[in-house]
Amino acid sequence: MSRKVKLIVVFIVSFSSFLSAQKADRNYFLEAEYMIGEILPNQSIDTFPNTNLQHAFTLSIGASNADTSSWGKYYNYPETGMMFVYSNLGNNAVFGYQLSALPFISLNLFNKWPGKTKLRIGAGVSYFSTFFDSITNPTNEIIGSHFTWDIKVFLSQQIFQTDKFKLKVGIGFSHESNGHTKLPNLGINSGLFSLSGQFYRKKQTNFNFPTRVKRKNHSPKSYFINSQQGYGIHEQDDSEGPLTGRSKPVYSTSFAYGVIFNNHIKLRAGLIYRFYEQFNTHLKETDIDGLSDNRTWSASNIILFVGNEFLMGHFGAEIRLGVNLHKPFYKQFSKGTDIGTKLREFFSSRVGANLYLKNTNKLPKHNLFVGAHINANMGKADFTEFTLGYSFSLKK
Repeated sequence: MSRKVKLIVVFIVSFSSFLSAQKADRNYFLEAEYMIGEILPNQSIDTFPNTNLQHAFTLSIGASNADTSSWGKYYNYPETGMMFVYSNLGNNAVFGYQLSALPFISLNLFNKWPGKTKLRIGAGVSYFSTFFDSITNPTNEIIGSHFTWDIKVFLSQQIFQTDKFKLKVGIGFSHESNGHTKLPNLGINSGLFSLSGQFYRKKQTNFNFPTRVKRKNHSPKSYFINSQQGYGIHEQDDSEGPLTGRSKPVYSTSFAYGVIFNNHIKLRAGLIYRFYEQFNTHLKETDIDGLSDNRTWSASNIILFVGNEFLMGHFGAEIRLGVNLHKPFYKQFSKGTDIGTKLREFFSSRVGANLYLKNTNKLPKHNLFVGAHINANMGKADFTEFTLGYSFSLKK
């Protein structure tokens, strides 16, 4: 098993352990789900492989969070747990089968608990039995490795209920890609319908909380300084120079200053410095006028960013949007004049999750965390990154 796969597995197991360790009044459940849909053709491929209907079978293990004293109340008593998925993608010869494990959170919509309409968001890892090979499987340009990230977003509606059982229908979207760690990496996008049965350990009527959650908004409780050190995995593609097929590390350091609202919304702004070993190696091997004279600076990237993190005890879901102040190597090879190329040249984005050593709801002065993220040039994946970070609270 490769080092990146081990890091992903450790992160998912740790995330699940932290979720289950939250001190809360919980009602555990098992949920069986059948999904049917189709892979959406990628417009970047001239001849997309033929596919039949996609079928998936899911087993979820989780719990409803009825705790009134911590993050459960703020996020309207969500359900959390793990999804285990088997998928047949509709063309075994090209795409094979898919196995997935995803931590998830299901949010009650319309500010009601327990709600009949839920939004479930899951993010984890998938294993594909078949992937791109230039000789044996050249038409599979969307999956370039056995292991990928897996993101699923589903909207479900309850249509029948007893004391310990719910029947639901849903519609959703699934995306799998390896975060640019191995090319080609166009990714799989699927639209899916679902039917599921949810079996609870306890009667739902045992949890008699208000049907409407009232949050008390107040002024910021804490300002903070945040620093992170990252290690990424990146393979150069043909938009960044000749296709090399080599994976090289990306080293990054970031600093941010921000404010935590209501103990759960962590806004920040800061600077990131990145060094791409891939770009540095390319400049060693090829003399490029204006870049090779100072390889270190030419292989560097400086980003000014703003971001937010949604805190849930020991866990935080993070999003960022940044502006590239300096990325000369990428600019050299991105010569297109279309709007998409220009946006990717100027803007960077990042989505991921962090696990904190101490419960963030208690606003500790010092806190350590580890994270896993996908970084992108606007919406196009750039590299997968694992981080170690430190947060220092400046209480009012």
